[in-house]
Amino acid sequence: MEPVFFRILCPIDFERDSMDALALACRLAQQNSATVCLLSVVAIPPPAATALPPVPIFPNPEFEEETRRRLEAIAEERLGGVSHEVFVASGNAAHEILKLAAEHKIDLIVMGTHGRTGVKHFLLGSVAERVVRESPVPVLTIHPKAAE
Repeated sequence: MEPVFFRILCPIDFERDSMDALALACRLAQQNSATVCLLSVVAIPPPAATALPPVPIFPNPEFEEETRRRLEAIAEERLGGVSHEVFVASGNAAHEILKLAAEHKIDLIVMGTHGRTGVKHFLLGSVAERVVRESPVPVLTIHPKAAE
């Protein structure tokens, strides 16, 4: 059977849900001889709404490098011999996921969801929901209860 996926993006936020998604991404990669692209997005908070002019907040290279080291350690520990690439970006998580998917010819996005509902969902938003709505490629989401 011919492979269906060649490049699988798995966003990692270091929570259990994204680790569960990584396990599935790894299995799919093995079945398709695909590359797993790990991405962690370092959030840059928007400037506070004050009477003062906004102060731009820039990416923190030291934090990005530490995030890259953590991703590489996870890749070594959990992906075994599966081909992989590690990416770190700064900014809005959903935007960076969609941007990387477009720039690196991703065939599938596998990501965990936090399963927030109600007020928490409204206040915190949903990265997975935005990615599902706007992605030009299939998105496979792993709900927290799916792993239990």
